[in-house]
Parts: sequence; C-alpha cells; structure tokens
Amino acid sequence: MARQISHGSSALALEHRVAVLERQVAALAEAARLLAAAVEDAPLDTPDHDEPAPTAKRAHELLLLPPLTPAAGH
Repeated sequence: MARQISHGSSALALEHRVAVLERQVAALAEAARLLAAAVEDAPLDTPDHDEPAPTAKRAHELLLLPPLTPAAGH
C-alpha cells in the first residue's frame, strides 16, 4: 500500500508522488468538508445538498474513488 522513498528516487518520481498525494488530500478534505457540513446542518455552496444522508453518501463516494494520478503535463 504505502511505498517508501528510496535513496535513489529520481526527482521526477518524487514530484509525481507528491502530485498524487496532493490530489488525494484534496479529495479527502472535500469529503471531510461535506461530512462536517452535513453534521452541522450548515448550508453548502450547492442547493442539492440539503439533507445529511445524500451529503454523507457523496463524501463516501469521494473516498471510494480509485487512486488519483496527476493531470497530464504535471
């Protein structure tokens, strides 16, 4: 699951891994934001998230997405 950074890792390989991790953290942060808003019953940016159950389902779906890879050119 978790790969270790080896002493001989290239800068490009490390940049790729950092980009993947940044996107995964962004998805996790969005899922946490959705869950927090649902629990607090706070309004969200979109009007279709007015009940906790659909919001929690969306957060769960975000966490089930396959591992992200950096966009082309990054």
